[in-house]
Amino acid sequence: MSLSARQAKQAHGRVAIFLLIFIAVHFTTHFSSLGGVEVHTEALGWARLLYQFPLIEMALVAGLALQIVLGFRLLAAIRNRKIKDRWHWVQFVSACYLAYFIVQHTAAALITRLYVGLDTNFYWVGGTLIIDPIRYGFAVYYTLAVIALVSHILAALHFRRPQRWHGPAFALGPIVGVIFVLGYGGAFAAYDLPQEYRDYYAFFPGVESCFSPFTRS
Repeated sequence: MSLSARQAKQAHGRVAIFLLIFIAVHFTTHFSSLGGVEVHTEALGWARLLYQFPLIEMALVAGLALQIVLGFRLLAAIRNRKIKDRWHWVQFVSACYLAYFIVQHTAAALITRLYVGLDTNFYWVGGTLIIDPIRYGFAVYYTLAVIALVSHILAALHFRRPQRWHGPAFALGPIVGVIFVLGYGGAFAAYDLPQEYRDYYAFFPGVESCFSPFTRS
Protein backbone atom coordinates (compact mmCIF):
# COMPACT_ATOMS: atom_id res chain seq x y z
CA MET A 1 0.00 0.00 0.00
CA SER A 2 1.55 3.29 -1.10
CA LEU A 3 1.48 6.36 1.09
CA SER A 4 -0.49 9.41 0.08
CA ALA A 5 1.40 12.70 -0.13
CA ARG A 6 -0.28 13.80 3.11
CA GLN A 7 0.75 10.63 4.96
CA ALA A 8 4.28 10.87 3.61
CA LYS A 9 4.49 14.50 4.73
CA GLN A 10 3.37 13.63 8.25
CA ALA A 11 5.81 10.73 8.51
CA HIS A 12 8.60 12.87 7.03
CA GLY A 13 8.00 15.49 9.72
CA ARG A 14 8.05 12.94 12.56
CA VAL A 15 11.30 11.37 11.38
CA ALA A 16 12.77 14.86 10.97
CA ILE A 17 12.26 15.54 14.70
CA PHE A 18 14.44 12.53 15.55
CA LEU A 19 17.07 13.46 12.97
CA LEU A 20 17.21 17.09 14.12
CA ILE A 21 18.53 15.89 17.48
CA PHE A 22 21.43 14.22 15.69
CA ILE A 23 21.93 17.26 13.46
CA ALA A 24 22.11 19.55 16.49
CA VAL A 25 24.77 17.34 18.09
CA HIS A 26 26.60 16.96 14.77
CA PHE A 27 26.70 20.70 14.11
CA THR A 28 27.95 21.33 17.64
CA THR A 29 30.96 19.12 16.94
CA HIS A 30 31.48 20.90 13.62
CA PHE A 31 31.54 24.28 15.35
CA SER A 32 34.12 22.90 17.79
CA SER A 33 36.51 22.53 14.82
CA LEU A 34 37.06 26.28 15.05
CA GLY A 35 39.04 25.61 18.22
CA GLY A 36 41.37 23.15 16.54
CA VAL A 37 41.95 19.40 16.61
CA GLU A 38 42.04 18.95 20.39
CA VAL A 39 38.78 20.80 21.02
CA HIS A 40 37.03 18.96 18.20
CA THR A 41 38.34 15.57 19.36
CA GLU A 42 36.94 16.12 22.85
CA ALA A 43 33.56 17.28 21.51
CA LEU A 44 33.40 14.38 19.06
CA GLY A 45 34.18 11.91 21.83
CA TRP A 46 31.17 13.09 23.82
CA ALA A 47 28.94 13.13 20.75
CA ARG A 48 29.92 9.58 19.79
CA LEU A 49 28.77 8.31 23.15
CA LEU A 50 25.31 9.14 21.86
CA TYR A 51 25.15 8.44 18.14
CA GLN A 52 27.65 5.58 17.86
CA PHE A 53 25.87 3.50 20.47
CA PRO A 54 24.91 0.46 18.33
CA LEU A 55 21.13 0.69 18.65
CA ILE A 56 21.11 4.46 18.19
CA GLU A 57 23.46 4.24 15.22
CA MET A 58 21.23 1.64 13.54
CA ALA A 59 18.16 3.77 14.24
CA LEU A 60 19.95 6.80 12.82
CA VAL A 61 20.94 5.05 9.59
CA ALA A 62 17.41 3.63 9.27
CA GLY A 63 15.94 7.07 9.92
CA LEU A 64 18.10 8.68 7.24
CA ALA A 65 17.12 5.97 4.74
CA LEU A 66 13.43 6.31 5.59
CA GLN A 67 13.62 10.08 5.31
CA ILE A 68 15.06 9.80 1.79
CA VAL A 69 12.36 7.32 0.71
CA LEU A 70 9.61 9.55 2.10
CA GLY A 71 11.32 12.54 0.52
CA PHE A 72 11.13 10.99 -2.94
CA ARG A 73 7.37 10.60 -2.49
CA LEU A 74 7.10 14.28 -1.58
CA LEU A 75 9.35 15.30 -4.47
CA ALA A 76 6.94 13.58 -6.84
CA ALA A 77 4.08 15.55 -5.31
CA ILE A 78 5.95 18.83 -5.81
CA ARG A 79 6.87 17.93 -9.37
CA ASN A 80 3.23 17.19 -10.19
CA ARG A 81 1.97 20.50 -8.82
CA LYS A 82 0.64 22.77 -11.54
CA ILE A 83 1.53 25.92 -9.62
CA LYS A 84 4.90 26.19 -7.88
CA ASP A 85 6.36 29.22 -6.14
CA ARG A 86 10.01 29.76 -5.23
CA TRP A 87 9.58 27.94 -1.92
CA HIS A 88 8.50 24.78 -3.72
CA TRP A 89 11.63 24.98 -5.86
CA VAL A 90 13.78 25.63 -2.78
CA GLN A 91 12.31 22.57 -1.12
CA PHE A 92 12.70 20.45 -4.26
CA VAL A 93 16.30 21.37 -5.10
CA SER A 94 17.53 21.27 -1.49
CA ALA A 95 15.92 17.85 -0.97
CA CYS A 96 17.64 16.46 -4.06
CA TYR A 97 21.06 17.61 -2.89
CA LEU A 98 20.48 16.44 0.68
CA ALA A 99 19.50 12.97 -0.55
CA TYR A 100 22.69 12.80 -2.61
CA PHE A 101 24.85 14.09 0.25
CA ILE A 102 23.35 11.81 2.89
CA VAL A 103 23.82 8.68 0.78
CA GLN A 104 27.34 9.58 -0.36
CA HIS A 105 28.62 10.94 2.95
CA THR A 106 27.11 8.21 5.13
CA ALA A 107 28.39 5.46 2.83
CA ALA A 108 31.87 7.01 2.75
CA ALA A 109 31.99 7.31 6.55
CA LEU A 110 30.82 3.74 7.16
CA ILE A 111 33.17 2.25 4.55
CA THR A 112 36.13 4.25 5.86
CA ARG A 113 35.47 3.30 9.50
CA LEU A 114 34.36 -0.32 9.09
CA TYR A 115 36.24 -1.49 5.98
CA VAL A 116 39.34 0.71 5.73
CA GLY A 117 39.71 0.89 9.51
CA LEU A 118 40.42 4.61 9.60
CA ASP A 119 38.79 6.83 12.20
CA THR A 120 36.35 9.34 10.67
CA ASN A 121 37.51 12.14 12.92
CA PHE A 122 38.70 15.72 12.40
CA TYR A 123 41.50 14.59 10.09
CA TRP A 124 39.14 12.60 7.86
CA VAL A 125 37.14 15.73 7.08
CA GLY A 126 40.10 18.08 7.31
CA GLY A 127 42.13 16.12 4.80
CA THR A 128 39.56 16.83 2.11
CA LEU A 129 39.91 20.55 2.79
CA ILE A 130 43.68 20.96 2.93
CA ILE A 131 44.92 18.63 0.18
CA ASP A 132 45.30 19.95 -3.36
CA PRO A 133 43.41 19.71 -5.61
CA ILE A 134 40.50 17.92 -3.89
CA ARG A 135 40.03 20.68 -1.31
CA TYR A 136 38.42 22.93 -3.92
CA GLY A 137 35.76 20.40 -4.82
CA PHE A 138 35.11 19.33 -1.24
CA ALA A 139 34.80 22.94 -0.09
CA VAL A 140 31.90 23.35 -2.51
CA TYR A 141 30.50 19.90 -1.60
CA TYR A 142 30.31 20.67 2.14
CA THR A 143 29.17 24.27 1.74
CA LEU A 144 26.32 23.22 -0.56
CA ALA A 145 25.28 20.59 1.99
CA VAL A 146 24.91 23.22 4.71
CA ILE A 147 23.08 25.57 2.32
CA ALA A 148 20.73 22.74 1.32
CA LEU A 149 20.01 21.81 4.95
CA VAL A 150 19.29 25.40 6.03
CA SER A 151 17.16 26.00 2.91
CA HIS A 152 15.18 22.80 3.43
CA ILE A 153 14.43 23.64 7.06
CA LEU A 154 13.41 27.20 6.11
CA ALA A 155 11.09 25.87 3.39
CA ALA A 156 9.45 23.51 5.88
CA LEU A 157 8.98 26.35 8.36
CA HIS A 158 7.62 28.61 5.63
CA PHE A 159 4.98 26.11 4.53
CA ARG A 160 3.93 25.64 8.16
CA ARG A 161 3.72 29.37 8.96
CA PRO A 162 5.24 31.99 6.62
CA GLN A 163 7.39 34.63 8.28
CA ARG A 164 9.24 37.61 6.81
CA TRP A 165 12.57 36.49 8.24
CA HIS A 166 12.55 33.22 6.30
CA GLY A 167 13.91 34.85 3.15
CA PRO A 168 16.84 36.74 4.72
CA ALA A 169 17.67 33.64 6.80
CA PHE A 170 18.94 31.94 3.63
CA ALA A 171 22.19 33.83 4.26
CA LEU A 172 22.87 31.51 7.21
CA GLY A 173 23.55 28.63 4.83
CA PRO A 174 26.61 29.99 3.01
CA ILE A 175 27.90 31.76 6.12
CA VAL A 176 27.86 28.62 8.28
CA GLY A 177 29.11 26.49 5.40
CA VAL A 178 32.13 28.71 4.78
CA ILE A 179 32.90 28.85 8.52
CA PHE A 180 32.93 25.05 8.70
CA VAL A 181 35.18 24.79 5.65
CA LEU A 182 37.62 27.33 7.10
CA GLY A 183 37.59 25.57 10.47
CA TYR A 184 38.45 22.15 9.06
CA GLY A 185 40.79 23.76 6.55
CA GLY A 186 42.98 25.08 9.37
CA ALA A 187 42.26 28.78 8.88
CA PHE A 188 41.70 29.33 12.61
CA ALA A 189 44.09 26.72 14.02
CA ALA A 190 46.80 25.19 11.83
CA TYR A 191 47.47 21.46 12.16
CA ASP A 192 49.52 18.62 10.70
CA LEU A 193 47.74 15.83 8.83
CA PRO A 194 48.84 12.41 10.17
CA GLN A 195 50.58 10.11 7.70
CA GLU A 196 47.79 7.51 7.63
CA TYR A 197 45.39 10.16 6.36
CA ARG A 198 47.94 11.38 3.81
CA ASP A 199 48.22 7.80 2.57
CA TYR A 200 44.43 7.44 2.46
CA TYR A 201 43.91 10.54 0.34
CA ALA A 202 46.89 9.73 -1.88
CA PHE A 203 44.55 7.36 -3.72
CA PHE A 204 42.23 10.22 -4.69
CA PRO A 205 42.54 11.38 -8.34
CA GLY A 206 44.94 14.27 -8.85
CA VAL A 207 46.41 14.25 -5.35
CA GLU A 208 50.16 14.88 -5.49
CA SER A 209 50.92 16.55 -2.20
CA CYS A 210 49.34 17.51 1.10
CA PHE A 211 50.47 21.12 0.97
CA SER A 212 48.02 23.79 2.08
CA PRO A 213 48.53 27.38 3.18
CA PHE A 214 46.65 26.56 6.39
CA THR A 215 48.88 23.67 7.57
CA ARG A 216 52.16 23.88 9.38
CA SER A 217 55.26 23.12 7.36
